[in-house]
Amino acid sequence: MRRLDPFTRQMGKTTVTTHDGREVYTRRDLMTKYGMALSALEEWYRNRRWTDHPEAAGTAGRELVWDAAEWDHWYQERQNTAGLVARADLEERHGLARSTLERLWALREENEHPAPVKTLDRVMYWDHDRWEAWYADYKKRTQRREIHVDRSGNPDDLLTLAEAARVLGVTPVSIAHHPKRMPRGWPQPAEEEQLPSGRLRRWYRRADIWTYADTRTAAGPHRAKHPSRKPRPDGNVQDHAPS
Repeated sequence: MRRLDPFTRQMGKTTVTTHDGREVYTRRDLMTKYGMALSALEEWYRNRRWTDHPEAAGTAGRELVWDAAEWDHWYQERQNTAGLVARADLEERHGLARSTLERLWALREENEHPAPVKTLDRVMYWDHDRWEAWYADYKKRTQRREIHVDRSGNPDDLLTLAEAARVLGVTPVSIAHHPKRMPRGWPQPAEEEQLPSGRLRRWYRRADIWTYADTRTAAGPHRAKHPSRKPRPDGNVQDHAPS
């Protein structure tokens, strides 16, 4: 065994870095051992406030190093998704559309949607039991405001406001002010046309009207801005009102 520098020695084909007599990893070691991209390793450490990435144990030359045992344990826990569910799992278990799940998350400030336990490769994971309990309660809270929705037709059809009212099973006058005083979850129009009178004619995707119906809350139609999709530092997609 030949000592290469004060921190690194060669054992067969494996490079072992040591610091204060204990085995540590540089980012180069992690890239070799786990086949990871440098950008991912840098992002995890940069966003350690959200990822819980271990703090550096020191430096090897100009490189940061991490305690090998501590890093291995963190990575194993990070990759463990036992008892957790992603949106794909929720789609399958509850028969919910992905757009519905995304809108439920976007309106979490109003509906108290639980926060994800972890995010792996930009996929959010929730505790299964906690999400199930929340969803059961959410359905109870919204049951009294249930509306009878017409689920027929092509989801990509464009509807006028009056046609959207018929899909929702309500009178056109009851949603006439939605485009200006937007209730929570009301979709943006897919198209708009300026009429000779100066009024705007708006068309909405049928699928967006269905999603609005699925995500109405017991709190009723209060004015709220539309959610946007802004990346969080932890790689999560943050849906919040402009947000």
